[in-house]
Amino acid sequence: MIQTMTKILIANRGEIACRIHRTCTRLGIASATIHSEADREALHVREIGESIEVGGAAAADSYLNVAAIVAAAKRVGATAVHPGIGFLSENADFAAAVEAAGLTFIGPRAETMRRFADKWDAKREAVAAGIPVIEGSDGSFADLADVEKAVRALSLPVLLKAAAGGGGRGVRVVSSLAGLRESIESAMREAHSSFGRPDILVEQFIDKPRHIEVQVAGDGAGQVVHFYERECSLQRRFQKVIEEAPSSALQPKMRQRLLEAAVRMAERVSYRGLGTMEFLVAGEKFFFLECNPRLQVEHTVTEEITGLDLVEVQIRIAVNGKLPVRQEEVRANGHSVQARIYAEDPSAGFIPSTGEIYAIAVPGSNVRVDTGVDAGSYVTPYYDAMIAKIITRAPTRAEAIHRLKVAIEATLVTGVQTNLKFLSHLLNHPAVVSNTVDNRFIDRELSSLVTEVAPSSEIVAIAAKVWLEHNYPRLEADIWSGHGGWRLSDGNNHPSQKPSYVLVASDRRYSVHLGPEISSITSLAIDDHIHAFAFRKTAENRCLAVFSDRAIAAAYRVRNQQIWISCPFGSFTFAAEPFLTDAGRDEQASGKLSAPMIGKIIKVNVVVGDLVKENDTLIVQESMKMELSINAPYDGRVTSVDCACGDLVERNSIVVTLEQIETRALN
Repeated sequence: MIQTMTKILIANRGEIACRIHRTCTRLGIASATIHSEADREALHVREIGESIEVGGAAAADSYLNVAAIVAAAKRVGATAVHPGIGFLSENADFAAAVEAAGLTFIGPRAETMRRFADKWDAKREAVAAGIPVIEGSDGSFADLADVEKAVRALSLPVLLKAAAGGGGRGVRVVSSLAGLRESIESAMREAHSSFGRPDILVEQFIDKPRHIEVQVAGDGAGQVVHFYERECSLQRRFQKVIEEAPSSALQPKMRQRLLEAAVRMAERVSYRGLGTMEFLVAGEKFFFLECNPRLQVEHTVTEEITGLDLVEVQIRIAVNGKLPVRQEEVRANGHSVQARIYAEDPSAGFIPSTGEIYAIAVPGSNVRVDTGVDAGSYVTPYYDAMIAKIITRAPTRAEAIHRLKVAIEATLVTGVQTNLKFLSHLLNHPAVVSNTVDNRFIDRELSSLVTEVAPSSEIVAIAAKVWLEHNYPRLEADIWSGHGGWRLSDGNNHPSQKPSYVLVASDRRYSVHLGPEISSITSLAIDDHIHAFAFRKTAENRCLAVFSDRAIAAAYRVRNQQIWISCPFGSFTFAAEPFLTDAGRDEQASGKLSAPMIGKIIKVNVVVGDLVKENDTLIVQESMKMELSINAPYDGRVTSVDCACGDLVERNSIVVTLEQIETRALN
């Protein structure tokens, strides 16, 4: 236990709050956290165990409320505050307020943050340190007219950047003066909502660079170490999607130049704590981009290759002002890659997807998962929509990428739309595999990366079987004949001619035709494709389907009529439509009455020879927690009863045959 730091208030939420808490627990340090009105039952609140409500759902009322957070730290008896990522993590006034309250701020000094948190001030520091910077405006501006003037002073295209914060928020590319004011207003609004400041910096746009960042740590007295670099070029609209360490694209000389520049920059300001120096690399040139004076979302990949806990590094520097490791002790081993899972709909422009997460299943072996949600958590419109990070490590980049692809394919999130399928497409792209990308690669290739891939007939068959198993589990060894099983309408071993129900995926409808199960082999047809396959549950919500020519392992979830399937071919969502009666005039004329949907017979009101009147209830069926009555379409005599109580019957199975008779014959 670190004796001088007895309790830390984690002034953040979600996965990063949970991640910081884990380090605190390992070090024997007590921790508490904060929450908004919308986060009262969030995972970070439940996992950490002590939390103070600091305001309403909007970030400005809670996670950006400096006075409320400092008061919360005092209330829980904290001796230090960790700001986490985003929100107030780069706010110098917050750091100063924490220190003024007699608490330790786990991060750079307020003075250093003021020199670096504003991107224009950071550029001036870089120039003073002899590090190349991107040509741009002489300062940052909070007035729209000043931003517009700065744009017109440069040749297009230019980049609008929020002066505060990071994460791609408040960033816009301006390629034309048409709509310039709208672009500026949009960037300023996003900057203000994300970081509490609308200030915008204008820079010349650099085409197709790589985004490389260097992780550094300083003791506040001039001693600085680096933890090597990270490659962050896979971005969507300047928001990082995939990160890896180290960068396999850098030549040794360029790597050394970047590492030296990052250390020199931190040494110049006697940097204290953890920080990231970010650069753009274009050919043989590199340019200082910004300094993030905080923990980064992608710090995980650096931890994986160095074996260090960077949160522990932050805490130990804050405790005694000393670096816990010397430069010669820092070694980079292997390769690590991280993917960010967002609750968003890639096919609809990546708009956030809000709502309840019904289930989340993530791989467990050789994979690191950092998440801030679990089943029952809600994704709200108030905060960043990232719900988890998946991190892999291997001796080589190729192996690490492969492990990440396998992990993404095995991950299942239900209840909200996610970018899992997009990530799978991205990781399989040849340019990503060969690492010949730049920071606009995703934006250029977006149409191919968000293309909806229709599920194969085998995947639909698995979904059909999963839905059946969930709603109508097998009751005995041989349930496919007699009163214990499906009563098939055609009396043979082939799938029925009429569909039992329909599965819908991406506006495509698939008819499911059921057949018997013989010797554990399921027989069914998807439209015109007949499948006979063995289906085995390998673990909770995981299965293996063995077809004649291949086997497919899948993760799945079922909720009401929704089925989610995740497998090596992607993630798919299906909706079941079981009530599909098409018993028309021909059936009624023949007197053969069929079940309107798949389900269980719970009442048989007639026997052969009974006389019935029009609308009399002959059979009662239960399905999907509903009771359905099969009524006489006319006056008649029962000539056949083809079901019994307890039977599981398929949709369109004949249950009663009725001979029509004159009404007067019943009187």
